[in-house]
Amino acid sequence: MYDGTISNAFPMNQFPHDDFAKTYLTELLRPIGTTIVNRPLKTDTRYADLWFKLSDKADRTHLGLLGQLLTRDALIEVFRNPATELEIRSSQSKLNAEEIYRLNNAKRKKQIILKENLPWLWLIMPTTSIEIREGFGASVTEHPGVYDFPKLQRTGLIVVHQLAKTESTLLLRVLGRAENQKRAIDELIQIPEPPPLYRTIEETLTAYRAILEARGQITPEDEELLMNLSTVYQNLKEDWRKEGKKEGKKEGRKEGEDIAMKKVAIGLLQKKSDLDLILEVTGLTRQKIRQISDRLAAGETPESIVQD
Repeated sequence: MYDGTISNAFPMNQFPHDDFAKTYLTELLRPIGTTIVNRPLKTDTRYADLWFKLSDKADRTHLGLLGQLLTRDALIEVFRNPATELEIRSSQSKLNAEEIYRLNNAKRKKQIILKENLPWLWLIMPTTSIEIREGFGASVTEHPGVYDFPKLQRTGLIVVHQLAKTESTLLLRVLGRAENQKRAIDELIQIPEPPPLYRTIEETLTAYRAILEARGQITPEDEELLMNLSTVYQNLKEDWRKEGKKEGKKEGRKEGEDIAMKKVAIGLLQKKSDLDLILEVTGLTRQKIRQISDRLAAGETPESIVQD
């Protein structure tokens, strides 16, 4: 289960965009609920990309359109490319599996689950065809790029490249592709006085970029993602330089980079990753990584370790 830090948000599987999307959404949704990456479904051996449990009375306004759409617990499936008919049906079957588990569990406990408390499925993809939308009976909503499937399916579709280019959709548009994604990231880093959440997102994307580079054997898809994330990285480096100069610290930039890499190291240590991989990804010294490991073993929180 995601514990409120960037730590558990790096699945490190063979699909780079899947990792990126899960990492990004996990950090994004942390203030309003709990996310579980690769959550096993109780009645199946398959996994949902992201399981989201909404916190009671959570303030979702800062998430723009995403906050407006996430009004209940949900399975979130993110696609780098347009999902096929089979992939969409597979995602819906995951929702059905979760529903069956909940209903059977409630029946055993002689409880009743209201329909409005059953989970929702959100499909997020860059583009989709008219044939797919019509085939599944998806209807337009008041939000361009957002579609509802027939009511009883409890499924929503977000087509990222069709979203209006507004501040409200910015956080979703970061999950786009090519120029659409790059434009959204550029908008993100150019906000004059961004809220703390935006800086956290920038650090998350920068840390993920380091992991992606360390994989080796970069594919064209990796290259696209690296190119878009490099904008965030360069922006953060400049901010670290300015902060260091303002505070009279020659090591200002390095301190900022170290904070981001400490977060990555903590995540990899908690996943019991190989020490050589952690060294390669973070650039921290072997002694520093061992110190972090010892402090984690002693029960210190990731937050306190990062700030030292």
